[in-house]
Amino acid sequence: MSETSDGDDGLVVELSRAARRLQRPDSETEALQLIVTGAVDTVPGAEQAGVSLLHRDGGITSAATSDATVDEVDQLQADYQEGPCVTALREQHTVMVDDLTAETDRWPRFAPDAAALRVASMLSFHLFTRDDTVGALNLYSGIPRGFGTESQLLGGLFAAHAAAALGGARHVAQLHRALATRDVIGQAKGILMERFELDADTAFQLLARSAQDANMKLVAVARWLTRAETSDERDT
Repeated sequence: MSETSDGDDGLVVELSRAARRLQRPDSETEALQLIVTGAVDTVPGAEQAGVSLLHRDGGITSAATSDATVDEVDQLQADYQEGPCVTALREQHTVMVDDLTAETDRWPRFAPDAAALRVASMLSFHLFTRDDTVGALNLYSGIPRGFGTESQLLGGLFAAHAAAALGGARHVAQLHRALATRDVIGQAKGILMERFELDADTAFQLLARSAQDANMKLVAVARWLTRAETSDERDT
């Protein structure tokens, strides 16, 4: 087998391992943490990782980090509004920096402060664009030129898998919330049907009218009713 083929096989193996790490997270928070952990384990040269979000108002926040140093570096980029992460977020493309000490003209405030925290090189990937929020995966190395061509290739593939996993986790979380909402409304309808001898449609209309009169969300009224019913049952 040729050297190129061996390299390709290695990338496939690493990416398959990364994909397995990201399968079926229980929540978006867990997915984010799996992403930063998996990136460090998967991408050559990556010693630390973080996921940052650019919001509609221009603010930047850290969604997940591998350690406290990344928290500090990400906060510097958010405060200064400059750095590889900010460029990746705003321009939505991959940014690789071989040596931050040589980037003081490009990022005059961020580069020296990040170098002082012993971050020498960075690799940032656009992760997703969603609901007026843009995400980026940021990788950090303590040595200059810590990332190479393989890092860019494997990191880009990992970021694509990560974005899909995160979208799936968010969808699952939304589904869980929707099912929980449906269940509590169903319980409230059942209480009204039994208490007032109503059919399902009439019970729902009564629930909806009560929510409208009280200027509350339907699910909030349903939760109140089910809690009140549970309290009554305990008291009897």
